[in-house]
Amino acid sequence: MARIQDRQRSRRSRAPIGNPEHFLIEQAEPAAIANIQDAQVIKEGDLFLLTNRDGEIPVLNTSGFGLYFQDTRYLSAYEIFLEDVKPIVLLSTAEMGFSAEQELTNPLIYGSFGRPMMKQTIAIRRERVIDTSVQERTFVTNFNIFKIYLDLRINFAADFVDIFEVRGITRARRGEMLPPHVTDDSITFAYLGLDGIERQTRLTFSPKPTQISPESVIYRVALRHRESTSFRVTTTVNNIRPAAPFITTFDRLTKDYREWSRSCTQVESPNEFFQSVIRRCLADVRLLQTGGPEEPYVAAGIPWFATLFGRDFLITAVQCLPYNTSIAKQALRLLAKYQGTKIDPWRDEEPGKILHELRLGEMAHLDEVPFTPYYGSVDSTPLFLLVAGEYYAWTADLQLMREIEPNLIAALEWLQRYGDTEGTGYVSYEKHSSKGLVNQGWKDSADAIVNPDGTLAYPPIGLVEVQGYIYAAKEKLSQVFVHLGKPELARQLSREAADLKARFNIDFWLEKEKFYAVAIDGHSQPVATVTSNPGHALWSGIIDRDRAAYVVNRLLANDMFSGWGIRTLSSRAPRYNPLGYHLGTIWPHDNSLIAMGFKRYGFMDEVNEIATALYDACRSFDYYRLPELFCGVPRTRYNVPVRYPIACSPQAWAAGSMLMLLQAMIGLEPNAAAEELNIVRPRLPAWLERVSFSRMAVGNAKVDLIIHRRDSRTEVDISEISGKLKVSVMS
Repeated sequence: MARIQDRQRSRRSRAPIGNPEHFLIEQAEPAAIANIQDAQVIKEGDLFLLTNRDGEIPVLNTSGFGLYFQDTRYLSAYEIFLEDVKPIVLLSTAEMGFSAEQELTNPLIYGSFGRPMMKQTIAIRRERVIDTSVQERTFVTNFNIFKIYLDLRINFAADFVDIFEVRGITRARRGEMLPPHVTDDSITFAYLGLDGIERQTRLTFSPKPTQISPESVIYRVALRHRESTSFRVTTTVNNIRPAAPFITTFDRLTKDYREWSRSCTQVESPNEFFQSVIRRCLADVRLLQTGGPEEPYVAAGIPWFATLFGRDFLITAVQCLPYNTSIAKQALRLLAKYQGTKIDPWRDEEPGKILHELRLGEMAHLDEVPFTPYYGSVDSTPLFLLVAGEYYAWTADLQLMREIEPNLIAALEWLQRYGDTEGTGYVSYEKHSSKGLVNQGWKDSADAIVNPDGTLAYPPIGLVEVQGYIYAAKEKLSQVFVHLGKPELARQLSREAADLKARFNIDFWLEKEKFYAVAIDGHSQPVATVTSNPGHALWSGIIDRDRAAYVVNRLLANDMFSGWGIRTLSSRAPRYNPLGYHLGTIWPHDNSLIAMGFKRYGFMDEVNEIATALYDACRSFDYYRLPELFCGVPRTRYNVPVRYPIACSPQAWAAGSMLMLLQAMIGLEPNAAAEELNIVRPRLPAWLERVSFSRMAVGNAKVDLIIHRRDSRTEVDISEISGKLKVSVMS
């Protein structure tokens, strides 16, 4: 490691940091939550409802169930009872994303008003739709041959806790719960926060209930044989009224989702399961769209990360480029707007830095957490630059590049001035905020970056993948700046990329392991633990070609590849835990980026091995929706992946994973500025005989492709090109 030490400048003075295990940190995962693996989610815009599998929000639940708006829980309980007995749930689904429905029935009930009602003689259907409010319709039908009298009760509560309280942070003080306001058809809960903001939840009932109180309503139902009745409950937050009645809202959102799908590249395959997986991916990206028309963005994940995250938004954007380039455009514009302008240690902000996370709740308003926004992410800035280059390759959108050119230059300056404060030649991180993240790469839990002996890595930490992102960003932006009329800057970036690659392949290479270190630590020593991170370096292209095979083989060895995907950490490592957040679990987005790296270096069969693992995993998750992560337990004869109990689902970059894996299989490499699309070494797996793309946009042109297997070969047919585009297939 002499080369690194030779390049070091004088280190800035700083107090001893002690044992990283003792840092005051905000955990990257919600430590107080027990289990949400069976949760249901419906969402539209900034509002989302998280319930248990039955569609209920149990009183005093410990799973974070509730109705949320801008980082605050506005409804903390909502349960239905028949004569003080819970109904039996026969069907419960939230597959559409913006709507949910449950089919319920009764157990044996000894009512207060007549004869016993035998089980399964009352049918209850509940339907919900969410937009600016939650609208609910409940239908009750009597199949007893006699008239029934039944009390149907709904219990509810609103606690207005901040999302960080839900996740386990204890506050010294809270605001004031105001007295509930009860009318004959509504209940309004209110909370005056310490930030001076009054937050309200209103439940409105139609028709008027028989009894109403601050804790519940009762509908006294009298039904003859096969007679039905219905009632409606509308839940609004902060006096934001429903945009339209139930059916109108349902029809509008159905149309919106259909139009979103049509705006994307159309993917068709005779493999109906794969077809459903791709549709689910695109639908979940639409579901996670947040922020409204003025500042649209794709939220990172439900429920814990239902807000703007720089890294997540950018990775999702690049995963979706072959299907819809507007997401990347949104990401670049919005993140440019929030780019750091000053030095603020509390928020880990520096000029030119791209944000990590933006929060809108009471605790953020009061600076009890630094996410207003928070900039403690070492990779958001390189990814911002990289995505700009990738977006330009697909679109040749020089107008946007001119618009964000000052932001690109500011981000490049951040890399040099603030990213490499240790003078190692590598961008590294070290937290400054007392409530910031210790680890600031995508593996951001406190124990994520570990030495081979199990101790935690000593900061500042220069991650392997971050250097790769920087290399790829400079390579791609060198072409962009040529078109922006800055050839000298273009040449400089190209030289810097080449120099970084040469140094990287000396300093990060582990000769004994025939692999790359996960990081260079604060002692200028390699963190020689075997992790998935070097797979991202393959994606970037920074790894020397003659070493790629070592990396690929190591990532697919049994200690890293579980059969369901590549683990975050080798099972041979002392800290390995297949149930640990970043210590041996499997993250779909991680695997998709690794697969793109395999493809870049020509390992097509290995791409398909990862694709097959995740394709098989999709079958075990509701609606074929890959979650944020799942456990790294080895695949067994039971052929079911082990779920991670508190994973976000849906989650943005998990939704983009199968989309990117399909791109890797096909080998799409655009150059829109040159009006070219190269299809490099296409290779479909055995389970995918044929797939077609319609209206794929490359610059101003659109192309229809059919990719199919013929024996062991994969062939490409170009069925139609609209506009000027040269398509080349490179076998």
